[in-house]
Amino acid sequence: MRRFLFVCLLALATQAFAQNKIAALTTAEYEAGHFNGTLLAVRNGRVVSQVNRGSANFQFGVPIDADTRFPIASMTKLFTAILVLQLVEKGQLKLDDRAASYLPDLPVACRAITIRELLTHTSGLKNEPVKAYQAAYSTAEFVRNFVAKDSTKQVAAFNYNNVDYIVLTRVLEMVTKKPFAAVVQAAILTPLQMHDSGVIAEARIIPRLAYGYHNYTFGNGSAKDTLRNDRRYLANYAGAGALYSTTADLYKLVQGLKAHTLLSAKTSAEYLLKPQQANFLDYARGYPTIGFFYNDKMVAHPILERRGSIDGFNSVLLTDKDFTKVVIILTNTDQADLEKFGDKVYNAF
Repeated sequence: MRRFLFVCLLALATQAFAQNKIAALTTAEYEAGHFNGTLLAVRNGRVVSQVNRGSANFQFGVPIDADTRFPIASMTKLFTAILVLQLVEKGQLKLDDRAASYLPDLPVACRAITIRELLTHTSGLKNEPVKAYQAAYSTAEFVRNFVAKDSTKQVAAFNYNNVDYIVLTRVLEMVTKKPFAAVVQAAILTPLQMHDSGVIAEARIIPRLAYGYHNYTFGNGSAKDTLRNDRRYLANYAGAGALYSTTADLYKLVQGLKAHTLLSAKTSAEYLLKPQQANFLDYARGYPTIGFFYNDKMVAHPILERRGSIDGFNSVLLTDKDFTKVVIILTNTDQADLEKFGDKVYNAF
């Protein structure tokens, strides 16, 4: 009995130490002008730390709290990858199908591109111009206006971009005959009871959604630096970056992956957790899986990483392969160096 009590007290002391350390790290970053957002750290199903710092809206001084919703930028790609793999499990498409089988209006030069190549950013498609987000475009209009093969490259090597996943969004819509928002709602958000998540639409007001601000300092500025309002049409990013969520909801997603609520153990092991390419990408901090980046070089133990960045909205999800140790950080400014900060938090408990 004494041994049991000792173990419990030790666990509580360890958790308290980690909680204080993470809170101190976050406060230091906030006071230096390098952080404005929310953070959740969980281990073995227990919340180790939940910290909120700064403003969801600077103009009106609205503070960030645990219920503040944040656009999650390219973390959206994880959801899109899951949706595609779900259709593969149902036999409604195959990874080696050509995207043109579902999108016959793709440019001639793009008709050999496969679903797998889109998922792994090896399609050879050209990055979109900035004007792709300066006016509203539906997924069909985006594909029609901004999908083109990169003629400067003979071999379609890895090229991280948004166009691949916007094309995938359109494929999902054509296969399911539903808009992307309805697809992700029915297949992920509703089953996991992610009530604070959804797809951004500029045509409607989303309660408790944080405003975005940027100055492109990424940890190199100070609290005195000027911030600018974000002005992109976030809905245009579709399955590449148009989702919003909270740290609590995103943890539900992690739990769903762990419990195989969304994907079978076989599919997860073969695609979600397993590197799909042989080369470690330093700038992406890992080997690309379908959905994550597998990092076994920059950390003591292998982790899965998923990040996002659109102007002020920056996000990070770090987890071990068993989904037992998780860090989720969401911000609405780009003042933080979330790579360094995320690593510090992950290593703190």
